[in-house]
Amino acid sequence: MRTESRGLFDCVSRAASALVAIAVLACGGGETPTGEHPLFPEAPIIVVSIDTVRADHLVPFGGSGAHTPVLDALARESVVFSNAWSHAPLTLPSHVSMLTGTMPYEHGVRSNLGYGFDAGVHPSVPGLLRAKGWPTGAAVSAYVLRGSSGIGAPFDFYDDAIGSRAGVALGALQRDGFRTAAIAADWIEARAGRPFFFLLHLFEPHSPYEPPERFAAGAASPYDGEIAAADAAVGEFLDRLREAGVYDRAVIVVLSDHGEGLGDHGEDEHGIFLYREALHVPLMVRLPGGARGGERSDAPVGLADLAPTLLGIAGVDLPPMPHARSLFSPSDPERTIYAETMYPRIHLGWSELRSLTGERLHYIEAPESELYDYRADPGERRNRIEEERRAAAALRNELAAIPAELAIPAAVDPEEAARLQALGYLGAVSSRAEDDSLPDPKAGIGQIRAMSLAFAAAATGDRPRAIGMLRRIVEENPELTDAWSRLGMLLEQEGNLEAAERAYKTALSRQPRLVPELALALSKLYLERGDPDQARTHAELALRLNPAPAHQNLAHVALMRGDLRGAEEHARRTRSHPSHRLIGSVLLAEVMQRQGRLEEAFALVEQARREAEAADALPLDSLEFVRGDLLARLERFDEAADAFRADIAAFPKSPRSYLGLATVHRVRGDLAGARETIAAMVRANPGPDSRRRAAVALLRLDDPEGAAAWE
Repeated sequence: MRTESRGLFDCVSRAASALVAIAVLACGGGETPTGEHPLFPEAPIIVVSIDTVRADHLVPFGGSGAHTPVLDALARESVVFSNAWSHAPLTLPSHVSMLTGTMPYEHGVRSNLGYGFDAGVHPSVPGLLRAKGWPTGAAVSAYVLRGSSGIGAPFDFYDDAIGSRAGVALGALQRDGFRTAAIAADWIEARAGRPFFFLLHLFEPHSPYEPPERFAAGAASPYDGEIAAADAAVGEFLDRLREAGVYDRAVIVVLSDHGEGLGDHGEDEHGIFLYREALHVPLMVRLPGGARGGERSDAPVGLADLAPTLLGIAGVDLPPMPHARSLFSPSDPERTIYAETMYPRIHLGWSELRSLTGERLHYIEAPESELYDYRADPGERRNRIEEERRAAAALRNELAAIPAELAIPAAVDPEEAARLQALGYLGAVSSRAEDDSLPDPKAGIGQIRAMSLAFAAAATGDRPRAIGMLRRIVEENPELTDAWSRLGMLLEQEGNLEAAERAYKTALSRQPRLVPELALALSKLYLERGDPDQARTHAELALRLNPAPAHQNLAHVALMRGDLRGAEEHARRTRSHPSHRLIGSVLLAEVMQRQGRLEEAFALVEQARREAEAADALPLDSLEFVRGDLLARLERFDEAADAFRADIAAFPKSPRSYLGLATVHRVRGDLAGARETIAAMVRANPGPDSRRRAAVALLRLDDPEGAAAWE
């Protein structure tokens, strides 16, 4: 390792060294002169992962842009690894690599959605430390790191209470980083006197870039404003560690899982390309007492190197990690760092990309491969593959020895595969990652920009325009699974359920690896259409990797069938998952209402409402509807009407509260109010299904004349 040491043992006075050494020894470690591997077997280990941070936007890594006083100060007390690379520009596979010391082709998690991690097969840092008797915990800020993906299995405590929201794609669900950091600090404070392992994940720099005003003001860009917000959240977290007496005793790692395109090569975000802006990430390790603070290494390292580093510091014997090595090992000039992205193949029908990064060169394998001298050309603008053919050939041959298979379907066990086959979704899909017939992502990146424009139109409320844009996109490239699935979501929101079903089914048939997510969307759609059999079949396809929302849908299926015992069981299973505890409480209250347990149900809803308000959470789907329904049954009609109106304001596309409010009007003799409420429901949900629902509702409200107007 090349270092510029101004650390503990050669740049401070003897008196200062003695003071810091006492602090180091207090947590069980010893002196760690430059070049030796640090050993602190009793020190707590804390990993702070800030999603989507490009290293070149942070001052300690030679960049500029973001205002990060907390990270700047921490870097001065840390060993800084200025040339760290992610193994995948996607959150879930990258985190699995850093916790296991293995590559994506080894641990099998190739994308954020549709893949599960098997903690029983692959040893991990939290699993091995838990076996040593350490408490292990995590608090994450994004749905893609949900514990049910398997990543939560090695932890004693895994808080992924992100929650879901109608009309929001699962991959976009996130939690405020300050809230997640507070949860982490609470857990740590309760275990401050002993060694533990904790993973804190913040999602702020991820799109959409919407920093609070205090961080947006003065920022070079909204992206940098988000980084500044994450920096402040880390600052509050570190202050809590200092107050608990943990900060100076702990090993604290700060890193990012991947970078962000920001348009440098035509990609605004990440996942498609493997250029340096997507893979080069910040990485710093603060040792107890600030030992070796100020050292730097510019040798290439990978995020998988974190696992052997932390296990070595803790004094734990390492399992086989053939492609990872401790960050504190002597540098090897022949070493290369592997990276891949299967996202283009899985989601877009394009070729996957793989790369190797060495001391100077970065080789990207693609239908049109590329080679960059990133030392001389950090922006990777000049492709040198023709000028350095021998080096490119050597790296190409090295990549050829690395498995390129993409198992089909990786996220589907034999039972699920049989169900998919019976439903007609599982066709003949190649199991090989390399396929010369697939387009180069560089040639198709313009379609991503078109998709982004369609998504932006939808975000502004112009769904008809967004739907038209997406229809044109899938006509030009029918393999764009993401475009099909978003098209299905928008069509569903517009009330065109038959067209939405066709779009979802097309996406699922083209990419069965995404069955856990797409099957959920279809299950929900079939519930809206009143088809409990299909809703149940598709919910069961999602049970293994998305158990909480799958049980949520199965509870609604049971309610539709009048199976109250089954509904209660599925509601309680939904509630048992931290990410869906409040939603599960509302669902359980709805079941209790059907069982006639009105007071008990109302108490449960009020508790969920108080907890949601205390957490400053987004409006909770169905909470105000169920609350209004219970209030109406308790003959508290004014309060019921207010609850229904609150639900309509938060979820104007959901028909249930319109129907509830219309019922309250009718019970109170206000026929005109009932009719106007039903009309408002149809205006919010134009389409034949909504008109049919309006006619049925008014017939049930003993208004055949009003119903006839909608027939």
